[in-house]
Amino acid sequence: MPQPLFDFDLKRVSRKNYITGKAAINFPHLGSTTGGWHFLSYFDRESGVAKVSLAGIHYPETTVYFGDLGIIDVTEELAKCGWSVEGWQLYMADHYRAAADMIVRWLLSDSKHCNVEVAEWFPSPADRQKLLRLLELAKPKLLAVGRLEKMEAWLSSQ
Repeated sequence: MPQPLFDFDLKRVSRKNYITGKAAINFPHLGSTTGGWHFLSYFDRESGVAKVSLAGIHYPETTVYFGDLGIIDVTEELAKCGWSVEGWQLYMADHYRAAADMIVRWLLSDSKHCNVEVAEWFPSPADRQKLLRLLELAKPKLLAVGRLEKMEAWLSSQ
Protein backbone atom coordinates (compact mmCIF):
# COMPACT_ATOMS: atom_id res chain seq x y z
CA MET A 1 0.00 0.00 0.00
CA PRO A 2 1.47 3.43 -0.90
CA GLN A 3 2.56 5.77 1.86
CA PRO A 4 0.07 8.62 2.51
CA LEU A 5 1.31 12.04 1.40
CA PHE A 6 0.46 13.73 4.71
CA ASP A 7 -0.14 13.28 8.40
CA PHE A 8 -3.33 14.93 9.63
CA ASP A 9 -2.10 15.64 13.14
CA LEU A 10 1.23 16.49 14.76
CA LYS A 11 1.77 13.27 16.73
CA ARG A 12 4.75 12.02 14.72
CA VAL A 13 6.56 15.36 14.52
CA SER A 14 10.06 15.17 16.01
CA ARG A 15 13.52 16.60 15.42
CA LYS A 16 14.18 13.75 12.98
CA ASN A 17 10.70 13.77 11.41
CA TYR A 18 10.19 17.52 11.25
CA ILE A 19 7.44 19.26 9.26
CA THR A 20 8.68 20.09 5.76
CA GLY A 21 7.41 20.70 2.24
CA LYS A 22 4.52 23.04 1.53
CA ALA A 23 3.20 23.06 5.11
CA ALA A 24 6.56 24.48 6.23
CA ILE A 25 6.79 26.88 3.26
CA ASN A 26 3.36 28.23 4.15
CA PHE A 27 4.09 28.66 7.86
CA PRO A 28 4.62 32.36 8.70
CA HIS A 29 8.01 32.36 10.46
CA LEU A 30 8.58 35.50 12.53
CA GLY A 31 10.74 38.04 10.71
CA SER A 32 10.80 36.04 7.47
CA THR A 33 10.28 37.73 4.13
CA THR A 34 9.43 34.45 2.40
CA GLY A 35 6.52 32.02 2.52
CA GLY A 36 3.52 32.12 4.82
CA TRP A 37 0.85 32.58 2.15
CA HIS A 38 -1.54 29.70 2.69
CA PHE A 39 -1.23 28.87 6.37
CA LEU A 40 -4.86 27.77 6.81
CA SER A 41 -4.56 25.25 3.98
CA TYR A 42 -2.23 23.25 6.22
CA PHE A 43 -3.14 24.24 9.77
CA ASP A 44 -6.93 24.51 10.13
CA ARG A 45 -7.42 25.02 13.85
CA GLU A 46 -11.20 25.20 13.52
CA SER A 47 -11.42 21.64 12.15
CA GLY A 48 -8.45 20.45 14.21
CA VAL A 49 -6.68 19.13 11.12
CA ALA A 50 -3.05 19.77 10.35
CA LYS A 51 -2.01 18.54 6.91
CA VAL A 52 1.75 18.12 7.20
CA SER A 53 4.50 16.26 5.38
CA LEU A 54 7.28 14.88 7.54
CA ALA A 55 10.94 14.44 6.69
CA GLY A 56 11.95 10.80 6.69
CA ILE A 57 8.33 9.68 6.29
CA HIS A 58 6.64 11.53 3.44
CA TYR A 59 9.87 13.13 2.24
CA PRO A 60 13.34 11.65 2.00
CA GLU A 61 15.65 11.94 4.99
CA THR A 62 17.84 14.90 3.95
CA THR A 63 20.22 15.37 6.88
CA VAL A 64 22.86 13.62 4.78
CA TYR A 65 22.59 16.59 2.39
CA PHE A 66 22.04 19.52 4.77
CA GLY A 67 22.79 18.40 8.33
CA ASP A 68 20.52 20.14 10.83
CA LEU A 69 20.53 23.49 9.00
CA GLY A 70 17.13 25.13 8.91
CA ILE A 71 15.36 22.76 11.30
CA ILE A 72 13.79 24.91 13.99
CA ASP A 73 11.76 24.39 17.15
CA VAL A 74 8.27 25.81 16.49
CA THR A 75 6.60 24.51 19.64
CA GLU A 76 5.79 28.01 20.98
CA GLU A 77 4.71 29.44 17.62
CA LEU A 78 2.33 26.54 16.99
CA ALA A 79 1.00 26.71 20.56
CA LYS A 80 0.15 30.40 20.01
CA CYS A 81 -1.94 29.26 17.04
CA GLY A 82 -3.68 26.63 19.17
CA TRP A 83 -1.55 23.65 18.15
CA SER A 84 0.33 21.65 20.72
CA VAL A 85 1.12 18.08 21.52
CA GLU A 86 1.56 17.34 25.20
CA GLY A 87 5.01 16.35 26.32
CA TRP A 88 7.19 17.01 23.31
CA GLN A 89 8.59 19.67 21.07
CA LEU A 90 7.53 20.35 17.51
CA TYR A 91 10.09 20.94 14.76
CA MET A 92 9.73 22.39 11.30
CA ALA A 93 11.97 23.26 8.38
CA ASP A 94 12.43 26.98 7.79
CA HIS A 95 11.44 28.17 4.32
CA TYR A 96 14.90 27.53 2.86
CA ARG A 97 15.21 24.02 4.24
CA ALA A 98 11.63 23.17 3.22
CA ALA A 99 12.33 24.30 -0.36
CA ALA A 100 15.65 22.42 -0.36
CA ASP A 101 13.87 19.28 0.91
CA MET A 102 11.31 19.64 -1.88
CA ILE A 103 14.08 20.04 -4.45
CA VAL A 104 15.96 16.95 -3.20
CA ARG A 105 12.73 14.95 -3.21
CA TRP A 106 12.21 15.96 -6.84
CA LEU A 107 15.84 15.29 -7.76
CA LEU A 108 15.61 11.75 -6.40
CA SER A 109 12.38 11.12 -8.33
CA ASP A 110 11.85 10.39 -12.01
CA SER A 111 9.70 13.49 -12.44
CA LYS A 112 10.78 16.06 -15.01
CA HIS A 113 9.06 19.04 -13.34
CA CYS A 114 10.10 20.63 -10.04
CA ASN A 115 7.31 22.62 -8.38
CA VAL A 116 9.65 24.92 -6.43
CA GLU A 117 9.40 28.40 -7.92
CA VAL A 118 12.59 30.06 -6.71
CA ALA A 119 11.91 33.60 -7.99
CA GLU A 120 8.34 33.58 -6.71
CA TRP A 121 9.00 31.97 -3.34
CA PHE A 122 12.27 33.84 -2.68
CA PRO A 123 11.76 37.27 -4.28
CA SER A 124 14.81 39.07 -2.92
CA PRO A 125 18.32 38.35 -4.21
CA ALA A 126 19.51 37.76 -0.63
CA ASP A 127 16.78 35.15 -0.07
CA ARG A 128 17.63 33.39 -3.34
CA GLN A 129 21.33 33.35 -2.42
CA LYS A 130 20.55 31.80 0.95
CA LEU A 131 18.65 28.97 -0.78
CA LEU A 132 21.42 28.48 -3.35
CA ARG A 133 24.07 28.30 -0.59
CA LEU A 134 22.04 25.59 1.12
CA LEU A 135 21.73 23.64 -2.14
CA GLU A 136 25.50 23.88 -2.63
CA LEU A 137 25.91 21.64 0.42
CA ALA A 138 24.00 18.86 -1.35
CA LYS A 139 26.16 18.78 -4.49
CA PRO A 140 28.71 16.13 -3.39
CA LYS A 141 25.95 13.72 -2.32
CA LEU A 142 23.90 14.43 -5.45
CA LEU A 143 26.97 13.71 -7.57
CA ALA A 144 27.40 10.39 -5.73
CA VAL A 145 23.81 9.36 -6.57
CA GLY A 146 23.95 10.61 -10.15
CA ARG A 147 21.56 13.55 -9.70
CA LEU A 148 23.89 16.56 -9.84
CA GLU A 149 23.34 17.13 -13.59
CA LYS A 150 19.57 17.22 -13.03
CA MET A 151 20.03 19.87 -10.33
CA GLU A 152 22.43 21.94 -12.44
CA ALA A 153 20.00 21.89 -15.39
CA TRP A 154 17.11 22.93 -13.16
CA LEU A 155 19.15 25.70 -11.50
CA SER A 156 20.13 27.12 -14.90
CA SER A 157 16.42 27.39 -15.74
CA GLN A 158 15.67 29.41 -12.62
